[in-house]
Amino acid sequence: MTHAEQPRIAAKVERLMALVDELETQLAASRATAANLLSALIAELTTQA
Repeated sequence: MTHAEQPRIAAKVERLMALVDELETQLAASRATAANLLSALIAELTTQA
């Protein structure tokens, strides 16, 4: 790796880290939605008696 390549590589790493952050946010939102759906399903099943 040459000195000239370092800024390009650093920029690429920054873009990839931003993508990882975005994916982690989306994953957390999906998990929250799944938990809410599960809670709603359980509530529905336990109140139908």
